Amino acid sequence: MARKKKEVLPPEHCASVREYEKSPFWKKKSQAILDDKDVVCAICGRPRWTWMPRAKKWKKRRFSTHHRTYQNVPNEKPGDLMPLCCLEHTDAHHILQCENVSEMYRELAVIVRRYFFYDGIDTFHPW
Repeated sequence: MARKKKEVLPPEHCASVREYEKSPFWKKKSQAILDDKDVVCAICGRPRWTWMPRAKKWKKRRFSTHHRTYQNVPNEKPGDLMPLCCLEHTDAHHILQCENVSEMYRELAVIVRRYFFYDGIDTFHPW
């Protein structure tokens, strides 16, 4: 007899987005997006899954599911989330952290914010 999977309920109250993103509910939702064999990085287009014909198995790259906006947490719509390879995800957050360093970072931050719809909510703390 197959084991019944335990339903993961959204957290009733999380003190922060960081706490929410550590919850089993978020991990399950994020993993469901990343398990799709056709998922690609929304910035660079690199596929997460690559078929290795010699080894006859799938190889996966490190990816993460990024919140474009936090307005609908924990009931995110598909447009609120985007799959990113870890390189692009880290770079985009780094640009936002350094936007006050120079004019170049300020201009890059404007571009990043066009895709990461932060709504004036101070929720951006990747580290």
